[in-house]
Amino acid sequence: MKYSNILGSVAFSALLLMGTTGCNSENDILAAEETVSPYQRVAVIPGTWDDVNAIATKIAQMTIYSDENQTLGYPTNWVIAGANLAGGETDDGLDDLLPIPAIGGKSRVIEFCNKAYATAAIETGRFHGSALPCEVSVHSDGTNVYVDMLDAEAIFNIFFTDAKDNFTDAENAEFAKLASAVKSELRGMVKAALEDDNGASGSAAVDYTESTLAMGPVFTQEKIDNEISLRNPYIVYKYTGTGTGEGGSFTLDDADTLAREIIAKLGTDTATADTNVPGVSQDSAWRSGRPDPISIPNVKVVEACSPKYAAKATALGNEYITALPCEITVYVDETDPTGQTLAISFLNPNFMFGTMFEGAVEKAYMEGTLSKADMIEYSTLADVVFADLRLIVDAAVQGSVLGLAVPQSL
Repeated sequence: MKYSNILGSVAFSALLLMGTTGCNSENDILAAEETVSPYQRVAVIPGTWDDVNAIATKIAQMTIYSDENQTLGYPTNWVIAGANLAGGETDDGLDDLLPIPAIGGKSRVIEFCNKAYATAAIETGRFHGSALPCEVSVHSDGTNVYVDMLDAEAIFNIFFTDAKDNFTDAENAEFAKLASAVKSELRGMVKAALEDDNGASGSAAVDYTESTLAMGPVFTQEKIDNEISLRNPYIVYKYTGTGTGEGGSFTLDDADTLAREIIAKLGTDTATADTNVPGVSQDSAWRSGRPDPISIPNVKVVEACSPKYAAKATALGNEYITALPCEITVYVDETDPTGQTLAISFLNPNFMFGTMFEGAVEKAYMEGTLSKADMIEYSTLADVVFADLRLIVDAAVQGSVLGLAVPQSL
């Protein structure tokens, strides 16, 4: 049976890339089956690590200071997470961009948000919020700067497989178009930013070579349907209590309160979670990626970052940068008609390491990048990461002003 975290609600479309096979008209040999990979390169730019911040900022500013509906003809406007906290988009420079340790230097992750597309995803189950927003990374190998993105078609296919059994073929086809649009629009925004010459991006045009290189594990549709769909990308805990809304129901403001309490426990770059939460793993130095939750429709997103574990993840390859950070979402459980349940959805670290990094550890060992001792450590990494995150969230819940009851795990 495929995973499902929705009780009585509609699950999201598989957003499938329908793997196709065909017959050679001359010899009836089956054509190669189509495959998908979670990561895709967008652009290659001559440059070094010294250029990473400027290029990331250029891409972000282009999105912040332009309306894609007007400039690119997109149906709706995009924003950058962290750049619209005051109700209108504002540019906080590098504060909007997450620094993620990478091989050779510190990368930057730009998080793109689109209300219309996010709403379509969240309406199929709010627990899916931890698979959002859309990440683009900027990093270097010392010779070139690379702009990579999560492949939206692959991501929606992998993280929303629970919907396949709940939607009609027509509905699946429509959501597949949505995934394709997200992918196309992300690529278009990156290219428009690099080509912008002292316009909305605030800097001169950058010479680049477009790339469509697929990176990371390679999945056939058969593997997604018959193997990956049996794995659960999400771990959800539900908490009952009395909210501040009518009849004691919880509100989005209550979800925001709990999200901020989690951020307080996670801490900052200078006061990390180990100072707030006894028992987290040694040298993990967990902290919140942002001072405020990211707001997506009906969901609040907290981003947990550990330089130690991020470095271990990206040591397997800088193509994995966009799989970070660890997303935790807080929302009012839409499956409780009383409205008196708050839910927290984690991206399951075992799913992330087992699926999004599939084969990476073995490859690094064969290439001599990892030792046998490293292999053993990596085999337990997901469990250690989740134990830490659970400790931090539990500490926030237990001290919450909302007076939440013991959780129910799904």
